[in-house]
Amino acid sequence: MIDNHKHIFEVFKKSEFSINSDDIVFCYSKDIEKELSDLNINFLKIREESLTVEKNDLDFYVFEKTIDYLKMNEVVKTGNVLIINKEGIPLSLIDGKTFTNFIEDENNFLFSNSISFNEFIEFIKSQEIDSDEAFHFVDYVNKTNRKIVFTSLSEKGRIIINYYNEIYHFDSKIDYSIPVEEFKSCFSKENLHLPKFLKNSIIEFSSKSKKDIRINELFENLDKIIKDAKINFEIYLNNLSINSIKKEYDEYKSKYFKEISEILSNITQKIIGLPIVIATTLFALEKVQISVQFLSMIIITVLITNVYLVLLLKINFNDLAYIKTVSERDYKKLISNNFFLVFPEEKKYFREIKTRLEERVNQLKNICETYYWIIGLTNTGLNVLIFSKLNLSTELIFIISLISIGVLAFIRNSILEKTEKKHLK
Repeated sequence: MIDNHKHIFEVFKKSEFSINSDDIVFCYSKDIEKELSDLNINFLKIREESLTVEKNDLDFYVFEKTIDYLKMNEVVKTGNVLIINKEGIPLSLIDGKTFTNFIEDENNFLFSNSISFNEFIEFIKSQEIDSDEAFHFVDYVNKTNRKIVFTSLSEKGRIIINYYNEIYHFDSKIDYSIPVEEFKSCFSKENLHLPKFLKNSIIEFSSKSKKDIRINELFENLDKIIKDAKINFEIYLNNLSINSIKKEYDEYKSKYFKEISEILSNITQKIIGLPIVIATTLFALEKVQISVQFLSMIIITVLITNVYLVLLLKINFNDLAYIKTVSERDYKKLISNNFFLVFPEEKKYFREIKTRLEERVNQLKNICETYYWIIGLTNTGLNVLIFSKLNLSTELIFIISLISIGVLAFIRNSILEKTEKKHLK
């Protein structure tokens, strides 16, 4: 069959012709006459002026250009199709398969899209049901003026969607037949109430489109409209409101970030004051006469500072672990809703907030630990200077320093381990 299309295309390509409603008229030439005869195509020869072929004598439909085919009264016909496109690329539809330049092309959906568009319009028109039921998917259809009317008390009121005999040339690389079939499935018995939400989604979407292109944009975005309707349907089934959840989760986020900021602010103030304390201590060690009592007081002060440092680290780690635990609990409680099982991609907004919060907690934990080691090592360094002033041996000072650092590391690991165990329970 495709070879037959190819030979007929060659006839059209090398001749002048006009395609009318009932026949095809070729300018006469002996070559065209011979080729039509070779192809067993019946024709009427009018002197040596023209050769006329009745369309009914062909076993397929012929169109000069793609735009000539893209009409609802043409698409509705069943059968094989040849689009000449003399200055472009010929297209064929044979037994439901598309051929581009006489080569089968599974990625060209021109024919299936135009057929699906016609089916889509016919299906919507069929939903105008004359009954006393409270809900009508389509409220009014005017087949003469090609007008479909949707009305809703809860949405944008009344929307008029006009369709035309001419079909828009949709992107032939996209298969729009898939969402059309999904659209039809929304009206099955299993989806009893889904059409109500589908109608609202159509009204809401179409209200944002210009009237003359409304039907085209509706068809192109049918998958998004169906998804929106299904989301709203699930929200209804689960007594849920995405907007209120987002608002509530934003409040949680603000609360957690506020607590983190307070911890960070306290540490920042202490870090800012740290150079002054160190400088004062070093100045005192340098200027004041060596006194065992005075140096002993400084050592005691350093030890007290280390105890305070340990308590501060414990408090901060506990606060951060608590924030992390509570935020994870809130997140798990949120996404456990059946709505997110049906539409898992809707968790993206909340997952981003949770991830950002975890990053802030981990960053602050590193800052707390850094502060802990800065103070601990600084105090150890001060003790080394003091012990040097007291003329202790280098070996003893080294051993004391190692013990001090070891104690700091042990306490740090102990606090971290206890904190994690406590909040894993």
